[in-house]
Amino acid sequence: MNRPLILTVLTVCSSLTLFAPALAASHSSQKPTLKQAKELMAGVCSSGATTGACSPCPGFADSGFDDGMTLEAVTYGKFLKGKDTYALLDLSGCEPHVNNFGGSVLLRWQGLTRWKFVKFAPGYRTENCLKYPAQDGRDLLLCEAGYAGMGTVISSLLLEDLSQKEAAGQQLFSTSDSSGACLESGSVQELLEWKQIKLNGDRYPDLRATVKSGVYTRDTTQKDACSVVLKAGSVRTYTLEYSFDGAKFTPTQATRGFLKQLLKDNPDLLGY
Repeated sequence: MNRPLILTVLTVCSSLTLFAPALAASHSSQKPTLKQAKELMAGVCSSGATTGACSPCPGFADSGFDDGMTLEAVTYGKFLKGKDTYALLDLSGCEPHVNNFGGSVLLRWQGLTRWKFVKFAPGYRTENCLKYPAQDGRDLLLCEAGYAGMGTVISSLLLEDLSQKEAAGQQLFSTSDSSGACLESGSVQELLEWKQIKLNGDRYPDLRATVKSGVYTRDTTQKDACSVVLKAGSVRTYTLEYSFDGAKFTPTQATRGFLKQLLKDNPDLLGY
């Protein structure tokens, strides 16, 4: 006879805080060297060329912050129309909590000498992204976004098109682990990994993601009010596969069945 597993969790602060997920196994985003940081950040602020960071905060960032802005990751690609090469910088600092404590700057390679500032997207964090080729030859980005707060941890996969005025695109799914929220019941989900694969013979890479999912109820017999009991047999690992056609991701038939089960665990899986 299987005994229920009791999971004791700690309640976290009520305000949302950015959740920094681990990089995917075969990722396009990369951690810059100090030399790279100086070259790239020279196009962002006056102190960038000497230190690889911004201090004080650049004028385009939000007001009232003096912690400086640092480069966390860079993704190179052909993100806009034309032959120009771009660098998308994931930056921390100089932005409030509502903007995920940072944002992303897009730079364009100017001639043979320097990077030129194109635009800043506050709150848009791009530390963990994979490039996918668009039908018109540009690069789209599949990025993992996440945050934790009020006892809930969320991870999402979002397809982004930087040619749009505001970063926008397709949300594949959004896992949710609310076991720390002291709720009566909820989901225990985790995005374990995601990577590019080939599912067919076309020229576009496809996607495989691995998700662990289950459900819980609060254990009222425990002194810790936030102790939860995982429902016996509910925790499973799912392999989700999506074909890509240069514009959007489409789940395979098997994945559609898995998504139905995941939606039972978490009704917000396909949207907020």
